[in-house]
Amino acid sequence: MPDLVCGTSIGALVGGVYLAGHLDLLEDWARALNKLRIVRYLDFKLASGGFIGGERLMALLHGNLGDLLIEDLPKPFATVATDLTTGHEVWFREGPIMAAMRASFALPGAFPPVRIEGQWLVDGALVNQVPVSVCRAMGARLVIAVNVNADIIGKQRRRG
Repeated sequence: MPDLVCGTSIGALVGGVYLAGHLDLLEDWARALNKLRIVRYLDFKLASGGFIGGERLMALLHGNLGDLLIEDLPKPFATVATDLTTGHEVWFREGPIMAAMRASFALPGAFPPVRIEGQWLVDGALVNQVPVSVCRAMGARLVIAVNVNADIIGKQRRRG
């Protein structure tokens, strides 16, 4: 097990669920997804700042994580979100894990912003896609990082 875990966007979700001891449930859920099941999780809300409200997904997560606090996890954990007003990076290292994860994956246009302590927060990937800096600030000497979006932008098809 790592000494600490930090995540941004989907990495915050995976990291938090992992430390909470429910990664197997997330994997089972993801492997069982098909087009119909995906549509069932999409609670469309056009007036909320995102097409997908996220309440159904959050209800599923809350059923497994409850009101778990970040500080109650077995290892230090941090998520990254973006303050929509200032564009600054916001780190969550304590408090409700559900709110921290939700703020970190609130992708503008897809999931609506989240209001926490007077700040409107959106996806942390806008300011820190791979939070190595957060790991270092929390004392990590060796960092193993994953960027699931590394080849999405600028990838070209090869012909031939």
